[in-house]
Amino acid sequence: MNSTVAVIVEPLRHPWAAGIIFAFTFLLVSFRQMRFLPIGRPSGALLGAVLMVLFGVMTPEEAYRLVNWDTICLLLGMMIIAEHLRDAGLFERLTRRLGVTGSPFVLLVTVSVSSALLSSLLVNDTICVVMTPLLLAVCESRRLNPFPFLMALATSSNIGSALTLTGNPQNMIIGSISKIDYGRFILLMGVPVAIALVINIYLLWLYYRKQLTKPDALPRKTFEGEIPHTRRLRIGAVAIGMTCYGFFAGYSMAFSALAGAAVVITLHRTDPKHLLERVEWSLLMFFAALFVVIGGLKTSGLTALGTNWALSFLTGDMTSQAWTFSGVTLIGSNLFSNVPFVLLASQAVSRLHSPDLFWCLLAYVSTIAGNLTLFGSVANLIVAESAGNRCEMGFIDYARFGVVSTLLTLGTGIAVIIAILQF
Repeated sequence: MNSTVAVIVEPLRHPWAAGIIFAFTFLLVSFRQMRFLPIGRPSGALLGAVLMVLFGVMTPEEAYRLVNWDTICLLLGMMIIAEHLRDAGLFERLTRRLGVTGSPFVLLVTVSVSSALLSSLLVNDTICVVMTPLLLAVCESRRLNPFPFLMALATSSNIGSALTLTGNPQNMIIGSISKIDYGRFILLMGVPVAIALVINIYLLWLYYRKQLTKPDALPRKTFEGEIPHTRRLRIGAVAIGMTCYGFFAGYSMAFSALAGAAVVITLHRTDPKHLLERVEWSLLMFFAALFVVIGGLKTSGLTALGTNWALSFLTGDMTSQAWTFSGVTLIGSNLFSNVPFVLLASQAVSRLHSPDLFWCLLAYVSTIAGNLTLFGSVANLIVAESAGNRCEMGFIDYARFGVVSTLLTLGTGIAVIIAILQF
């Protein structure tokens, strides 16, 4: 059955100013640092938000209202809980377990599955931050080539983060805007994410099975010493359990995450300064500013014009629309970065027939699209930069695997999501 979408016309308010500021801002945030203005992505987004107000696209009061504080608070709460678990030795304990895993292939599978599961519970970027140096230590102790295992960490953490509404920043935005039930989202995404992870693991073995060990491999070293902080680990377990209960019970995800953060801070009974210092405040500022910049397109009326134009391409039956939408999401997520693209696309999804289908496609495709290239997701860049001189992860080396993995996992995952939500 063909379906049509209602056309909405909004009055324009300084559209030229909004369009130019938007283009300028996305030029700044599309690259890590521009030579002519090397202020970085968060500051670039903040500059764009300020310019939207200065040029009359919106008032300061409108700018405050445009920020989705649920997303900001959800991300803040999950960051604090993850940093507490890091201090509690959770990831060191996992490293010890990895260090005694059997064959290199078993280790590759274990890294893939564990990073995927941890990323679905916590934020994938955080998992990559703490896991990369630990994984390098494991590879060094066992005389293994770290590159395949770092690829497993980066790509699997991206895949696993698609499972939940708290796995990555763009899913948090989708959860806050769409109000999809947390448990239902997991049920809908469980099968496509599981299939994607299996495909990715098989490709890792196919590509790197002869490169897992170094030619001069020596007997493995063992990790020595004890990991303290078992009390902290119990506190973290209580906090994450309470937070997940709030998610599944239908309470506000933002409040549930903040409640979990309050638990780890209160029960630990020490000044949380060291935890708060490690919170990525620049990332929170980046998101808040992006909400304002994207909101500037909405208040100017350009969003309505652009959405009406984009929706004109979604013709035919629901299946055709779903595949077209997925293709646009794949390109847009790599062209603009997944978080800004999700903010743009969210303006249109609520106007589509069967919005749950398109919310799930937006979450899945924008997340898996991060595996296409080294610059496709922040998680990839974290792994590459954290590896440093100990393991070179170049653009071409990554793309040889990333392109194939992304296309295969997207193709199967999209087909499964369409089948689940249409029948």
